[in-house]
Amino acid sequence: MKSGMIIIEVLISLLILFMVVVTSVTTIKHLNTVQTQQVQYGDAYMALINVKNYISADICQRKRLMSGTFNDFRYTARCIQEDEKRTYVKAFEIGDSQGNIGKTMAILSKVIVTLKKNNFQKKYSYQKFTTKKVF
Repeated sequence: MKSGMIIIEVLISLLILFMVVVTSVTTIKHLNTVQTQQVQYGDAYMALINVKNYISADICQRKRLMSGTFNDFRYTARCIQEDEKRTYVKAFEIGDSQGNIGKTMAILSKVIVTLKKNNFQKKYSYQKFTTKKVF
């Protein structure tokens, strides 16, 4: 009877040890996957900063779509105009208390940048404010 209890205790101990090993291996695999993903996101974000500086300031005025390759990332940048307003100038000296229409157009646009590298793809967007002379 005593040797049977020892065998059961050993089997339960082996089962617990097996569960600890399986849990540890699963955790390490998940940690490596997350770490690889974080490196990809970090690389993509650094590429985004460089692409944002690289694309011309007038992407929203001349070209609405740009594409190319930067640091092994293929990128496409698209500009979508969201709002456009004329500026107003106060003209109290000529008796206009409401203001009159100014000579500048203020334009709010959204730039969407898509980065692709191998099987990894990430989209970023940011707001862009530009002005242009009307007259």
